Amino acid sequence: MLTQIDTDTFCLNEEQYAVYSCICYFDIFDHPVKLAEIVEFNGKLTTESKLKDILDDLLRRDLIGHYEGFYFLNQKTESLIKKRNRAEQRFRKKVNTIKWFGRFISKFPFVASVAVSGSCSKELLEDDGDVDYFIITSAKRVWLCRTLLIAFKKIFLFNSKKYFCVNYFIGEDHLEIPDKNTFVATEIATLLPLSNKVLFEKFLDANAWTKEFLPNKIQYKTFFLKDIKPAKFIPPFFDILLRNPFGDWLDKFCFRLTLNNWQKKFPDFDQDDFDLNLRSKKAVSKHHPRGFQQKVLLELDKKLAKVKQMA
Repeated sequence: MLTQIDTDTFCLNEEQYAVYSCICYFDIFDHPVKLAEIVEFNGKLTTESKLKDILDDLLRRDLIGHYEGFYFLNQKTESLIKKRNRAEQRFRKKVNTIKWFGRFISKFPFVASVAVSGSCSKELLEDDGDVDYFIITSAKRVWLCRTLLIAFKKIFLFNSKKYFCVNYFIGEDHLEIPDKNTFVATEIATLLPLSNKVLFEKFLDANAWTKEFLPNKIQYKTFFLKDIKPAKFIPPFFDILLRNPFGDWLDKFCFRLTLNNWQKKFPDFDQDDFDLNLRSKKAVSKHHPRGFQQKVLLELDKKLAKVKQMA
């Protein structure tokens, strides 16, 4: 049972805290969760039956709410369930479009693997939402690959991000993500791969640390995945021709050009914030200037202030 410390604070054991934290986390996104999702995304190994007991306990203490199979923080309204259902329906309607653009991206030179990320990786698409893609490139070709894709978006899509938001690239020679926290673990665990199953699973293996945060999240969803290697727009010899010092120079040139542009565009970022949100390394290009990761983690801390975890 939960023990009330005072009128505002509750004390939870580790499993109760993990379940409550999970609901708080998704509440940041106005996302009520189902039982199966809490099983997958709470931070402790537990059985479904035990989880139901924990949820009943949290409900009795009025820490969470429940309606039509969904759990959410109690101060939230049931209208969020309708909002979630609409976002799921919108995603299902746009599945073929999302898949088409993802496979289109996979045809670009130096693209080794593509996965859907962001809200769409949770099978949600808001009316004003973008479709984000996480891209693994050939070794030492992150910035050249990114430049080609961004140039296409600016010229042919008039810089529209609606179905072509390419904001995170890593090289196949540097697969581990250095930011180890709940937000990043959730983003990695929910990626929906579209191509190169072998490389994508190598990426997951390189980031096995996510199990420390999500021990119950075992499998990734494969309904977008196509094992057949996509035909590139430019013949393979183009890639081969640039596997040399000139190709290295060209990638470095694209890197310096983009980095200089970002430094001018975001002069108020200190070094730590710049590295976190606009990470620019030889094998990494991350463009998240709104600092969403920090905002989410800070908001999670605020929501958890109502409870304390027992040792």
